[in-house]
Amino acid sequence: MTYLIGQGSDTHELVVMKDGAIILGGHKFIAGYRVISHSDGDLVLHSIANAILGAMQKGDIGQYFKDTDQKIKGICSAEIIKFALNLLSKSKFELVNIDLTITCENILLGDIKKHIQNALIKLLGCKFINVKATRFEKPSNLISCDVVLLINKK
Repeated sequence: MTYLIGQGSDTHELVVMKDGAIILGGHKFIAGYRVISHSDGDLVLHSIANAILGAMQKGDIGQYFKDTDQKIKGICSAEIIKFALNLLSKSKFELVNIDLTITCENILLGDIKKHIQNALIKLLGCKFINVKATRFEKPSNLISCDVVLLINKK
Protein backbone atom coordinates (compact mmCIF):
# COMPACT_ATOMS: atom_id res chain seq x y z
CA MET A 1 0.00 0.00 0.00
CA THR A 2 1.25 3.48 -0.88
CA TYR A 3 0.83 6.27 1.68
CA LEU A 4 1.66 9.92 1.01
CA ILE A 5 1.62 12.91 3.38
CA GLY A 6 0.50 16.39 2.36
CA GLN A 7 0.86 19.71 4.16
CA GLY A 8 -1.02 22.91 3.42
CA SER A 9 -1.43 26.33 4.96
CA ASP A 10 -3.21 29.57 4.24
CA THR A 11 -3.43 32.96 5.93
CA HIS A 12 -5.83 35.83 5.36
CA GLU A 13 -6.53 39.20 6.87
CA LEU A 14 -9.72 39.84 8.83
CA VAL A 15 -11.63 43.11 8.79
CA VAL A 16 -14.28 44.11 11.28
CA MET A 17 -17.75 44.03 9.77
CA LYS A 18 -20.95 44.27 11.76
CA ASP A 19 -22.87 41.01 11.21
CA GLY A 20 -19.90 39.81 9.15
CA ALA A 21 -19.83 36.10 8.39
CA ILE A 22 -16.93 33.84 7.57
CA ILE A 23 -16.74 30.32 6.18
CA LEU A 24 -14.37 27.75 7.65
CA GLY A 25 -14.37 24.20 6.33
CA GLY A 26 -17.66 24.80 4.56
CA HIS A 27 -19.35 25.99 7.76
CA LYS A 28 -20.63 29.58 7.63
CA PHE A 29 -21.15 31.53 10.85
CA ILE A 30 -21.55 35.11 12.07
CA ALA A 31 -18.23 36.33 13.43
CA GLY A 32 -18.33 40.13 13.27
CA TYR A 33 -15.49 39.90 10.75
CA ARG A 34 -14.98 39.30 7.06
CA VAL A 35 -12.05 37.48 5.46
CA ILE A 36 -10.25 39.46 2.76
CA SER A 37 -9.86 37.08 -0.16
CA HIS A 38 -10.26 36.70 -3.93
CA SER A 39 -12.53 33.71 -3.25
CA ASP A 40 -15.12 33.20 -0.52
CA GLY A 41 -12.17 33.13 1.92
CA ASP A 42 -12.54 29.59 3.27
CA LEU A 43 -8.90 29.18 4.25
CA VAL A 44 -9.57 25.74 5.77
CA LEU A 45 -10.63 24.37 2.38
CA HIS A 46 -7.73 26.20 0.70
CA SER A 47 -5.27 24.56 3.12
CA ILE A 48 -6.78 21.11 2.62
CA ALA A 49 -6.73 21.50 -1.17
CA ASN A 50 -3.07 22.56 -1.03
CA ALA A 51 -2.26 19.56 1.18
CA ILE A 52 -3.99 17.17 -1.25
CA LEU A 53 -2.16 18.70 -4.22
CA GLY A 54 1.13 18.58 -2.32
CA ALA A 55 0.74 14.93 -1.38
CA MET A 56 0.20 14.10 -5.08
CA GLN A 57 3.06 16.37 -6.23
CA LYS A 58 0.58 18.50 -8.21
CA GLY A 59 1.73 21.95 -7.09
CA ASP A 60 -0.63 24.30 -5.28
CA ILE A 61 -4.05 25.87 -5.79
CA GLY A 62 -2.48 29.10 -7.07
CA GLN A 63 -1.46 27.24 -10.23
CA TYR A 64 -5.07 26.29 -10.95
CA PHE A 65 -7.00 29.18 -9.37
CA LYS A 66 -5.10 32.43 -9.86
CA ASP A 67 -6.02 35.29 -7.53
CA THR A 68 -5.66 37.66 -10.48
CA ASP A 69 -8.34 35.89 -12.55
CA GLN A 70 -11.45 38.08 -12.38
CA LYS A 71 -13.59 35.26 -13.84
CA ILE A 72 -13.27 33.35 -10.56
CA LYS A 73 -13.60 36.35 -8.21
CA GLY A 74 -15.71 35.18 -5.26
CA ILE A 75 -15.44 31.50 -6.21
CA CYS A 76 -16.90 29.11 -3.67
CA SER A 77 -14.02 27.22 -2.06
CA ALA A 78 -16.07 24.02 -2.33
CA GLU A 79 -15.27 24.20 -6.07
CA ILE A 80 -11.55 24.34 -5.27
CA ILE A 81 -11.77 21.33 -2.96
CA LYS A 82 -13.87 19.40 -5.52
CA PHE A 83 -11.09 20.02 -8.06
CA ALA A 84 -8.47 18.62 -5.66
CA LEU A 85 -10.67 15.64 -4.72
CA ASN A 86 -11.24 14.89 -8.41
CA LEU A 87 -7.46 14.78 -9.01
CA LEU A 88 -7.13 12.55 -5.95
CA SER A 89 -9.79 10.14 -7.22
CA LYS A 90 -8.38 10.07 -10.78
CA SER A 91 -5.01 9.10 -9.28
CA LYS A 92 -6.77 6.29 -7.38
CA PHE A 93 -5.96 7.75 -3.97
CA GLU A 94 -8.25 8.43 -1.03
CA LEU A 95 -8.06 10.53 2.12
CA VAL A 96 -7.08 8.60 5.25
CA ASN A 97 -7.09 11.37 7.85
CA ILE A 98 -6.78 15.12 8.26
CA ASP A 99 -5.42 17.11 11.19
CA LEU A 100 -5.76 20.88 11.08
CA THR A 101 -5.16 23.89 13.30
CA ILE A 102 -6.88 27.25 12.88
CA THR A 103 -5.03 30.18 14.46
CA CYS A 104 -6.97 33.35 15.18
CA GLU A 105 -6.79 35.95 17.91
CA ASN A 106 -10.07 37.75 17.25
CA ILE A 107 -12.56 34.89 16.91
CA LEU A 108 -12.90 32.20 19.56
CA LEU A 109 -13.60 28.91 17.81
CA GLY A 110 -14.22 26.61 20.77
CA ASP A 111 -17.88 25.90 20.08
CA ILE A 112 -17.49 26.10 16.31
CA LYS A 113 -14.79 23.43 15.90
CA LYS A 114 -17.29 20.55 15.99
CA HIS A 115 -19.45 22.25 13.33
CA ILE A 116 -16.38 22.67 11.11
CA GLN A 117 -15.42 19.02 11.66
CA ASN A 118 -18.92 17.79 10.77
CA ALA A 119 -19.06 19.98 7.65
CA LEU A 120 -15.67 18.63 6.53
CA ILE A 121 -16.64 15.00 7.13
CA LYS A 122 -19.72 15.51 4.97
CA LEU A 123 -17.91 17.45 2.23
CA LEU A 124 -14.78 15.29 2.02
CA GLY A 125 -16.16 11.84 2.81
CA CYS A 126 -13.36 11.28 5.31
CA LYS A 127 -14.38 10.32 8.84
CA PHE A 128 -11.00 10.88 10.51
CA ILE A 129 -10.78 14.66 10.78
CA ASN A 130 -9.46 16.59 13.76
CA VAL A 131 -10.00 20.34 14.13
CA LYS A 132 -7.93 22.33 16.62
CA ALA A 133 -7.85 26.05 17.37
CA THR A 134 -5.23 28.25 18.95
CA ARG A 135 -4.39 31.92 19.26
CA PHE A 136 -1.51 34.17 18.23
CA GLU A 137 -1.28 35.40 21.86
CA LYS A 138 -0.83 38.97 20.66
CA PRO A 139 -3.04 41.41 18.78
CA SER A 140 -3.49 40.28 15.18
CA ASN A 141 -6.01 40.78 12.42
CA LEU A 142 -4.99 37.53 10.75
CA ILE A 143 -6.55 34.10 10.57
CA SER A 144 -4.56 31.09 9.40
CA CYS A 145 -4.95 27.36 8.95
CA ASP A 146 -2.31 24.63 8.88
CA VAL A 147 -3.19 21.14 7.65
CA VAL A 148 -1.45 17.82 7.49
CA LEU A 149 -3.15 14.86 5.85
CA LEU A 150 -2.51 11.30 4.78
CA ILE A 151 -3.66 9.72 1.52
CA ASN A 152 -3.34 6.15 0.36
CA LYS A 153 -3.75 4.21 -2.87
CA LYS A 154 -7.19 2.59 -3.18
